[in-house]
Amino acid sequence: MCRAKTVFPMSSQTSPSSIRAPIQIGSSLSTACWNKAVAGVRAAAFWAAVVLPLAYIPAAYGVMGFESAWSALALIAVHMACVVIGHEHNTPTDTTPSTNA
Repeated sequence: MCRAKTVFPMSSQTSPSSIRAPIQIGSSLSTACWNKAVAGVRAAAFWAAVVLPLAYIPAAYGVMGFESAWSALALIAVHMACVVIGHEHNTPTDTTPSTNA
């Protein structure tokens, strides 16, 4: 004798709103990677803008490849570009609590 199997629907512990489609996961991952890349470029531009004024001294005396006025103008243009790109650089804040002993 063959008995019919009773099939019970599987209970889902996750709600349909918490399930994310692969395209959403890829999109959020892509956004996170893009944000990290932008933060890295901003940090590099910020620190380049801090260090580049040291190159003005050799440029003023025409040494180290700064023989023409065009190279000095290029240095100033690169410095200004670094200032503009890096002006929104924020140092990440440390969220660990500090202990004052």
